[in-house]
Amino acid sequence: HSPGVQPADLEEVVKKGVKTVVIGCGMSEALQVPASTVDYLKKNGIDVLVLQTEKAVAEYNALAAQGVRVGGVFHSTC
Repeated sequence: HSPGVQPADLEEVVKKGVKTVVIGCGMSEALQVPASTVDYLKKNGIDVLVLQTEKAVAEYNALAAQGVRVGGVFHSTC
């Protein structure tokens, strides 16, 4: 769970041209998402949401259903 989701973990998602990335941080929210990761996405013009995994999945599905170019990363370090 530490050091958590790193910018390098998101490079492939960023290359896909998404406008929003939803990051699930685990059922108990134990997965860390450092400020450097959030900054990396924002510097690439991408909105980022960091949520508990169930909420992250629901938000991802809602955004996708609205036609938003969304990428998801769900508890990616395990």
